[in-house]
Amino acid sequence: MKTKVLVVLLWGLSVSSGLFAQQQTEEQRRARFEKFQAERVDFITKAVGLTDEEGSAFWQIVNDLQTQKFELNKPLREELRKIREAKRKNATVSEAQYKKVIELKNSIRIKEAQLDQEYSTKLLKVVSAEKVFLYQNAEQEFGQKALESRRGRNTQSSLHNRPQKTEKSADARRTPRRNHTKV
Repeated sequence: MKTKVLVVLLWGLSVSSGLFAQQQTEEQRRARFEKFQAERVDFITKAVGLTDEEGSAFWQIVNDLQTQKFELNKPLREELRKIREAKRKNATVSEAQYKKVIELKNSIRIKEAQLDQEYSTKLLKVVSAEKVFLYQNAEQEFGQKALESRRGRNTQSSLHNRPQKTEKSADARRTPRRNHTKV
């Protein structure tokens, strides 16, 4: 009897400690995301040269755009999660699943381009075309810097540890891109 009580007590402690650790991880992830967002807003605000008056309307539009894109990408994230989970369990992923993801990505890209066009028009009503242009460049630059920063912190990055399928594909990745502009 004492053994059963002890086992139940230990099990309860392990479950509660696991939930506590999971809650801390969620809080840490949320804190990192909020810090990332604050750095992004600061970087873009400075790069664009937004005034306080412009910034209020500008960020309301940009945040709405980001929310729309986040919602738009939910089905894709779910399908990618299913594939990762299947691979983690060493299950096979069907051609149909891969095809579904490819079609979903293409569809989302088109919808995102439409959103970008719609929201660019909205932004042009509150700031100059120059500032919209600067915003687009700053958003891209911030993304690149964030990625570089993450790669620097995470030496186990999946981008650096992908297996090379063939020697030819490894060489293809090393070849510099060529400028294909017409002369």
